[in-house]
Parts: sequence; C-alpha cells; structure tokens
Amino acid sequence: MLFQLREGLFPASWAWKKLLRFAVIFVAITGFTIFFWPEAVPQKSPVHAANTNITVFDSVTCSPEISLLQRLDIKRLAQYTRRDVIVDINPDNTPDDLPMTQLLDEPLFTPERVVRDPKDPSSSPLDGCQIPTPLVVRMPKPPPRANASHIDFGVATSISRLNESLDAFAHWAAYTDTRIFALLEPAEEDTQKGMDYLFAKARALGVELLIEISEDDYLRRYFALIPWLEANLRAETQWACIIDDDTFFPSMHNLVAALDAYDHTKPMYIGSLSEALPQIGTFGLIAFGGAGVFLSRPLLSEITNVYDECERTDYTGDRRIANCVYMYTSTRLTVDHRLHQLDLMPDASGFFESGRELPLSVHHWKSWFKADMPKISMVSDVCGDSCLLRRFHFSDNWILTTGFSVVQYSYPYDVKDLTMEMTWEENNGAKVEQYLHELGPLRLKDEMKKSYALEDAKIEESGVVTQWLVKRDKSMGDEVLELTWRRR
Repeated sequence: MLFQLREGLFPASWAWKKLLRFAVIFVAITGFTIFFWPEAVPQKSPVHAANTNITVFDSVTCSPEISLLQRLDIKRLAQYTRRDVIVDINPDNTPDDLPMTQLLDEPLFTPERVVRDPKDPSSSPLDGCQIPTPLVVRMPKPPPRANASHIDFGVATSISRLNESLDAFAHWAAYTDTRIFALLEPAEEDTQKGMDYLFAKARALGVELLIEISEDDYLRRYFALIPWLEANLRAETQWACIIDDDTFFPSMHNLVAALDAYDHTKPMYIGSLSEALPQIGTFGLIAFGGAGVFLSRPLLSEITNVYDECERTDYTGDRRIANCVYMYTSTRLTVDHRLHQLDLMPDASGFFESGRELPLSVHHWKSWFKADMPKISMVSDVCGDSCLLRRFHFSDNWILTTGFSVVQYSYPYDVKDLTMEMTWEENNGAKVEQYLHELGPLRLKDEMKKSYALEDAKIEESGVVTQWLVKRDKSMGDEVLELTWRRR
C-alpha cells in the first residue's frame, strides 16, 4: 500500500473512511468506462430511392441501378463496391503449377474511389463506388474442350425439371459429343409441345439430348434407364452414368481424365458414398445417385441381362442398381472420393470455400442447400474450368473463392490449414466425426465470419463476366460487391 491509516497520524474517522471508499469507487468506474465502454457506432443516414421501397444510405457514393437492387432483393443498401478482376493466364502453367490458395500483397477493399474531376466540367461522370486499381490474379492454362463421346448419361425426371436443368447440363455436356438420355413422365398438358421445346433448347445450348416418355413411376423409370442405355451403345461407348437432374459436373475435362484411370474393359461400378454416416446406415454401401453412378460397358450389359430379376425386387432407385450388382455379379463398388453426394444442409459454403481440389461432381445444390452452380461456373468462360473455386487471400484478410464468395474469418486464418469449415448442421443424428470419412479434417463453424455470397452473374457478349456478391445485414443494411472478370 502507498500509505497506511495509523492512529495518531490520520484519525481513522468515519468521515475519512467514507471519503476514501468513494474515491476508490470513482477511480474504478472511471477506468471501466474508459477501457470497456463500447464505442458509439456512427449511424448512416437513410435516403429512399424514388418510387421504390428501397433505402439507399448516404454512405453509397454512386447510383446503382434500381432494377439490379430489386433483382438482388435489396431493401436497405449500406455500401456498394465495384472492382475489375484481370485474369493473367500463363500458357505454360498447368493447374498443378499454382496452389489452390494464393497470397496477394494487397487489400481487396480500399477506401480509394473514382470521383468526378470538379475542375473539369466536361469530364464524364465517374463511378464513386469503383475501386480504380484492378485486381490481377494468376490462373492456370484452361484445359481444352473435352471429348466425352465415350460417356452416356441417363436421367429420370419430368419435362419441367429437365427444362430447369438444361442450363446446368450445358456447362459440362455442351459440344463434348456426350449424350444425355432423359426418361420423362408425361406432362400434365401438351407433352409433345414440351418435348419440342426441350429439343430446341438443347440444340441451342449444344447438348445432344434423347427423350422417351414413360408411364412408370420415378423409381421404376430410374432403373429402366439401364436397358435403354445398353440398347443405344455406340462403338466408342465405354461408360454409362446415371445421374439426378441436379447432378452437376464442374469440369468435363477432369471427369474424362478421372475415368481414364479406370479399366473400362472390365465390369466396374464407380460412385461415392454419402458424406453422412447415418445416410450410409440407412441406404448401405452403394453409389449414391446424386454424385453419379458410373457403370462400365461390360457391367451395363451384365445388369441388362438380369434386368427382369432385379426389376422385381423391392429396392428402389440407386439402391436397386447396387443390389442388382451385388446379387447377380461379382463386381463391387469402387469409391471415388472426388464425386460428392453432398448430403449437407442448409449451408454447404464450407465445402466450396475449403480450397481443396475441384470436385468431380456436386449434388443437392438447389434443394438441401443453395449454391447456383450455373452462375458459379460462369466465370469459367473467362478463365476455364481449372479456375473454379480457387482462393485468393488478400492483405486485409478477405478471401475470394473464385465464382462462389468473399469471406473474412473472425480469427487469423492460416492458408496452410487443411480443415474444412463445418457450416452445415448435424442432420439425422450425424456428429462431427461422422462426416470425417469424406470431408475430414474438419473445424467448427465460425459464427462471426463475414461473408459476401454470390447471388447473380451474367456473361456479356464481349466475354466479360460480371458477378454480384451480397453481404446481408438486417440491422445495418446490405452491402454489394460487383466483380467484373476479363482476361488480360
């Protein structure tokens, strides 16, 4: 103690004790206020856009198109940022030459903005939301267009769902010489008119589509794809693949290369297990259909030869294929862990933001979780399939995942960290350890992570791709990041 109260030096009266107690309390309260009292958050001034229910704060230094904000379902806009991305492609670089995550010694966001020159009245109006310095990112040489004439795909669906799926199919099937066999249920109205429209749309997209109508229910139609595919084998056909109408292959080039590693002259049954052990416990060790069920030509013929026996079993869909293989052939499942059923809900962003190898297939992207794969893959028109889902870690700790998102974690993030953020919920009793066989290593969800998610994209006639990513915040207002991608 700095001093003591001793009798005879300072009388220890009641009044003196009370004064000292007051002083100690005052110092404690003052210290707490200085060091721990939260800072006042400056409030943005709202400005209502004319003739709309959209509020644009005065922190927005440009005039975004109202139609765009309506399309993005923006009700309160707090910030809008535009930046160009220049893709630098070295023709000597292969995908293996560049790491999936690259460190960039510059910030993604900067206070610098383009403004009008007040001294030059003749200057054209410039955009106050534009960051003038473009980002330059290195990408590997895009792969050549794949020749997939040796692979046939089969899907059981409806006319309306196939119409919704054709744009996604076009990403991997267009102009590759592969064929898609669609076994459809009759339409409620004009079936022939619906089929004619599908054929015309497929031709315009460069997709070779074959259609048959079946009165059978979905599960019987699914298995009926087997003899139909076998009856239409071409001389060059090596593989038949049964898919769902929401199966998506990010890169046909990668898929062809993956299948080339297997011996198509032998009976082979290739697929992937569910990422969740409870799903495997329910459905068994089978190739889950959404990831793609690949059957070599010899196995396809073997199953067709026992089709009637297998068709009479109680099993349905992909389980019927698996049990037919197991009961009537000596072939067993070959698991390719690059194929993904993605039994994850309601948020699979951790999977896409993991910085791992581009998956061969993804599923459930418009049902169990939301990840618009056709829009995500649009950026490949600029930099090829090999640039999808690559990451760029900026000096301000924002991380851009190509085509998908921009995030900033609430903790220092090590780019060498191999863990995948477990953003999905533990469904059907599955715990963390019950996802490790397909997705490990894992880390828990960062509840404080800031995230701009891709919500729209378009391809210009010039080949430029524009993306709109949105960070939602109900209390403070939404923020939009517009990225425009072009090749150097």
